Amino acid sequence: MKALLRVLSILTVLATPATGQKVFVAGTKTVAECDYAVRPLVSDVIAVGFPRDWSLVVACTPAMWEHLRARADARATQTAFTNLAGRITVVNGAIYLEPLPLRGTVHRTPRIVLQHERGHIFCNCGEEWKADRFVINEAARVY
Repeated sequence: MKALLRVLSILTVLATPATGQKVFVAGTKTVAECDYAVRPLVSDVIAVGFPRDWSLVVACTPAMWEHLRARADARATQTAFTNLAGRITVVNGAIYLEPLPLRGTVHRTPRIVLQHERGHIFCNCGEEWKADRFVINEAARVY
């Protein structure tokens, strides 16, 4: 976790959406180079309802995604991971380039990936099934 926080200290703060989250860009020299992921990510973060004081990092290149996954020991995921203690979610920007449904995950769209990560946040748990169950239960309350 400390290593991941050190990486964040050198990232560019992209935006603080009206809802309060900080979005960081990693792996490119400019935000514009990662616009393919940043614009839809910010929209999804707002729609999904991440906590106001949460930070997100977009890994804009495959090399940066691999680097951040290794630093966080999150090798089991291809899409995103959340560190509850650090109040941060790291998203593989490539999920915004892939055709739908996303391959290699049960979460079929980038927005569902973010809903799952939000499930970790709100259940305050690391277990995948609990995060999924939180999302399912929340969806059932809407209908």
